[in-house]
Order: sequence, then C-alpha cells, then structure tokens
Amino acid sequence: MTGRTEDQKSARVPTPLHLLQVLARTLNEHLADACTQAEADARKALEKLDREQVKLQEKLTEAQQKLATRQEDGSKPVEKVTAKVEELTAAMAALNQSRDEAQDYIRQLQQDVRQTLRLAKGLDRIDLQVTQAIEKRDDPAAASKTSKRPPQRRSRSRKPANAPAVTDNEA
Repeated sequence: MTGRTEDQKSARVPTPLHLLQVLARTLNEHLADACTQAEADARKALEKLDREQVKLQEKLTEAQQKLATRQEDGSKPVEKVTAKVEELTAAMAALNQSRDEAQDYIRQLQQDVRQTLRLAKGLDRIDLQVTQAIEKRDDPAAASKTSKRPPQRRSRSRKPANAPAVTDNEA
C-alpha cells in the first residue's frame, strides 16, 4: 500500500502553484542562458571586427608602402595606388566606427544583463514562496518548522514609537 501512495502523489495533477513554480524556474534559467548567449555573441562579433581590422591594417600598410615606393621612383603612375590607399583608409574609418559601436553595445548589454538578473531575483523569491506554500498545504506542521523567516508583525499605528501620544484634552 505504501508504494501505491507514492505513485498517487507523483501522479497528481499539477496545480496552479506547481505551474507558477515551474514557470518561475524555467524563466529564470532561460533568462540566465539568454544573457550569457547575448554576451558571447556580442564578443564574437567584436572579435570578428578586430580580425578584420588587423587584415585591413596590413593591406593599408602594404598599399602605403607601395605608394611611397612609386613616389620615390617616379617611373610608375601613382593614381591607382593613391585611390587604393584612400579606399582602404575610408574602409578602416568605417570599421573603427563599427568597432566603437560594438563596444558601446557590449557595455550597454552588460548593464542590461546586470539589471535583468537583479530583477529576476524576484523570480527566485516567487519560487521560494511557492515552495513554502506547497509545503504548507501538503504538511502544515512541517512547513511551520522549516519556515526561513519569522512572520513580521505590522504596527497598526503609523506614528513613530517615540512620538508622544495625543489625548482628547490636548486636542
């Protein structure tokens, strides 16, 4: 009979509390994964831009050396090489702007990730509260023993504790 009770417990239909618990946990996991993936993707894009910059800088250096050599010799026309240097210089400026934008994006993304994860801590609190509610529902005696925080008492009066009491005679 004990085995049957175990099967009955595991075969229970999920309640809204269980659904909320699963949603909170799943959302928290997906948020963390998405944040990690977004940062990794942004860093890969920046690394690609860095590699492109290195290659472009090499081409520009070669073109500038070729231009300098042709200008010294004076025997070959320099217009083509000058145009190539200007083209590479413009491409380098555009690439540098893209790198700056990517770095700005990464900084903003990191701030967004920190804020998202800070806000997502609320999901952890929801998960904890749901777990406690399920435990309390299933076993009220055990749940009260395992409560993490004692209940907070709220004061009915909104005045500070050290404020003098006003009597009918003073008013």
